Amino acid sequence: MLPNRTSVLIIGAGPCGLTLANLLQVYGVEALVLEREAQPLNLPRAIVLDDEGLRSLQIFGLAAGYQPQTLQGTGSLYIGDDGVAFAETGAGPQTYGFPKRSFIHQPDLERALAEAFGSACPGRLQFGAEVTGAVQTGQGVEVTVQTAEGVRRIVADYVVACDGGRSPMRERLGIAMEGETYAQDWIVLDSLNDPDQDPRSKFFCSSARPAVSVPAPRGGRRYEFMLLPGETREEALSTPFLRSLLAPYRPWREEDVLRRTVYTFHARMAARWREGRIFLAGDAAHLTPPFAGQGMNAGLRDATNLAWKLAAMLKTEAPEALAASYEAERRGPAEDMIRLAVAMGSIVMPSNAAGRHFRDLLLQALQPFPAVRDYLIQMRFKPRPRYQAGLLMAAQTAELEASLVGEMIPQPVLSDGRLLDAHLGAGFALLAVGAEAAAAFEALSRTTLAGLPLAQIRLSQRGSDGLRASDPMAARPFATHRGQILLIRPDRYCAAAFWPEDLATGLADYARLCGF
Repeated sequence: MLPNRTSVLIIGAGPCGLTLANLLQVYGVEALVLEREAQPLNLPRAIVLDDEGLRSLQIFGLAAGYQPQTLQGTGSLYIGDDGVAFAETGAGPQTYGFPKRSFIHQPDLERALAEAFGSACPGRLQFGAEVTGAVQTGQGVEVTVQTAEGVRRIVADYVVACDGGRSPMRERLGIAMEGETYAQDWIVLDSLNDPDQDPRSKFFCSSARPAVSVPAPRGGRRYEFMLLPGETREEALSTPFLRSLLAPYRPWREEDVLRRTVYTFHARMAARWREGRIFLAGDAAHLTPPFAGQGMNAGLRDATNLAWKLAAMLKTEAPEALAASYEAERRGPAEDMIRLAVAMGSIVMPSNAAGRHFRDLLLQALQPFPAVRDYLIQMRFKPRPRYQAGLLMAAQTAELEASLVGEMIPQPVLSDGRLLDAHLGAGFALLAVGAEAAAAFEALSRTTLAGLPLAQIRLSQRGSDGLRASDPMAARPFATHRGQILLIRPDRYCAAAFWPEDLATGLADYARLCGF
């Protein structure tokens, strides 16, 4: 039985919506998830879960249990027409506590997310419930829901539409999607029992037909092939056509084919992400080409950014600054990820002779400069998790050149064998860097901020006066703030850095910045 009222109504039970629901539960906020499909979709769609995504799952305790179901990526190969790799990337450091790329079977992830939410909030996830209307009032949103039992009306304080790239709620609000749609379609085939068990992604930069081979859990693999001019979708999905495409990579076995489809790739963004008390998140807000594996992960970042703000909005009486900061913070990074994916497609997988010629000339010219060449090929220009605007203090005019203010903080393993976030908790946290900074905690009476818990952690640079990183290099960014206290937001971004004598007034200033 659906309730008559809820604090947050989430439309869509994909990874974005379910992650948002789990986070809200941790923050003590009642949420209801409605999914129009009668049951979960048992289809492998997103295949990459990045380190930031796993860190979000860590907040509500799912990362440790779910991670064994993933396959850790060890890098990528870029292969030319001659069959020889012209570039290679490695796994990279685990700066945020997890592998940079883990390959997933999306139905497994959705099942784990649904079970976590269902066990904590029974009956709050409803399939076969389609939102058909929404009317905003001064105090909330009245949502009309169609179910097998009939029409119901539910009043919610806030609504978050995580209902996909064709979002009915976005269309209902009259919000346009701006940007571009790729001219080339791609064939996508997911397989089981693949003979290639290499945990690296492989980009075949062929002049005849660009292709991608990506590892998957359960001994599987995903193959992607560019659809060439004159080829139809019907032809491309036929067994004889797919058998010929797969022949250079693996034998055709009908029973090993999980899914075959043709994708059109988009680089588009909603004109605005909020209409009063209704928010857009995930694909409803932005559509990203898949070359960088950031589509689903961008949605998880939306959920992680928005969840604690919704909680604070419901627990305080000053929601506007918090509400406005969601798009102010997330829009720029989402646009950056779209640009990154477009750049990867243009440089690594050019679709025409002119593009391939330019790429080859560029790589040849950079041969004497291996560091620059690697920077380009390994996509090291991917932006660090950083916000330029929003609920941050002095992010633009930081007192220290290498300040962490505005950035997601690193997550080293500490001297007790646990990752840093295990000590931060689910709310805000104060991280004192050094014993002198930690002494300021003795005079601090505040235990909450924005209605959420405010934890205290002592990070030692040396000696035994607090927790230390087991790998000093992993904690090196914190050394910039030696003697200071960092204010860490629930989404693991550093909101401010205070000198000990400014701690109490600094926290009060941050509360005012948030509007309460």
